[in-house]
Amino acid sequence: MSVYSQALWQNDAASLARLMARAEVTPREIVEVYLDRISRLNPTINAFVGIDTETVRRQADAATIRQGDGRRLSLMDGVPIAVKDNIFVAGVPARWGSLLYRDFIPDYDDICIERLRAGGAILLGKTTTPEFAASGRTESRLTGSTRLPWDTRLTSGGSSGGSAAAVCAGLSPLALGTDAGGSTRMPAAYNGLVGLRPSNGRIPRLPGFPPMSHDFQTVGVLARTVGDTRLLYDALAGADRRDPSSLRFGPHQHSRPRLGWFCQVGDHRADDAVLNSFEEALGALTGAGYDLAQVQPPIAPSELTKVWDVFTAAAAARIAGRFADRWTDEMMPATADLARRGITMSAADYADAYDLLTDFRSRAMAAWPDVDVIVTPTVPAPAWDANHVHPATIGRNAGSVETQGMYCGWVNALGLPAMSLPTMPHPDGRPIGLQLIGLHGSEELLFDVAQQFELAAPWANRWPDIAMC
Repeated sequence: MSVYSQALWQNDAASLARLMARAEVTPREIVEVYLDRISRLNPTINAFVGIDTETVRRQADAATIRQGDGRRLSLMDGVPIAVKDNIFVAGVPARWGSLLYRDFIPDYDDICIERLRAGGAILLGKTTTPEFAASGRTESRLTGSTRLPWDTRLTSGGSSGGSAAAVCAGLSPLALGTDAGGSTRMPAAYNGLVGLRPSNGRIPRLPGFPPMSHDFQTVGVLARTVGDTRLLYDALAGADRRDPSSLRFGPHQHSRPRLGWFCQVGDHRADDAVLNSFEEALGALTGAGYDLAQVQPPIAPSELTKVWDVFTAAAAARIAGRFADRWTDEMMPATADLARRGITMSAADYADAYDLLTDFRSRAMAAWPDVDVIVTPTVPAPAWDANHVHPATIGRNAGSVETQGMYCGWVNALGLPAMSLPTMPHPDGRPIGLQLIGLHGSEELLFDVAQQFELAAPWANRWPDIAMC
């Protein structure tokens, strides 16, 4: 393998697409580089749960033939992509991080996978997720612990920790995650990536695993740059009649957006390093020509606690009912506790939680400040020790451990688009993220602001040491 080929993994996806369009490299050559890196680095990072190298090479060979015949299917043709293990790919195990689903193989593709196949993208493999994608740390009895490439003593976050670690370590240029409470954006922040949670319905879906949190979850996109995020988003977004929520969108027009920011939520705020990074990021946005005003959060995220607890407990109980003879032995302790709580709930409890959610959504949107985009930190502290569920404290200026998702979860409850971007890292090198939150359907606006921020900010395109191996 040539030195040129070995360095291919350092290209972003858009650059790889351009190289293939000019026939300077083949899809098969690209795939071999990533398979080689995965074989060497994945045992340490544990980003991938399984790769069928024969199938991957067949996809790459087919893309190489198309390239040679001058009939590439799209910009994504031949570009590898990692897929979180709770997204259905026909004929490929989908284990959802759980021993209960260790033998499950779906017989159909989700819509996002259909679209990737139609565009010629190479499905590289499935990535790790905690059980039922229900944790902020990617660890399970099925696949073990996924580590942060910047420091393998630390967690990569969750629940899309495997997808984030794969892109961060240069094992894949792009990855699909999911995001029900920050599960794409938070790992993006820990890993120094761009992570997009689109508006509900923007990337259509088919029914798959039973939802853990009503309609909070969307397919998420993870990449190293805003441009790559846009490349993958464009391949996935768009209406499909099988998902009625995807039919709500019309053309979105916007002028120069108004930006508001906050970093304190009730009595909780981020630690000093995150606040310093956030201040630098606001300065970069100001330098890019945006006017920023401090605003109040439109909600109190603590109001969602009861809703979230009821939805997730009921969902865990439903799964337990499907595996009545196994769940007490095979579920992780935390999800088993959820199931036990759910079993004691009534239908009235669930209906009451739904009413609380409806009221929350109405009040939150009524209180939305007079801005187009809200800017916050993505997480109140960077990645922590992988052996702990959460840090004992987030920082001397922060609140209790429950605040780790205080900037993200409410966005899901409202179905809004949001993007995490890398900003000035912690003094010890750990990545830190900035979050942009828009109104429903305003992805174009978020991409515009994100692109300007990326141009103004000097913190993108860092590689962890492990990625240089």
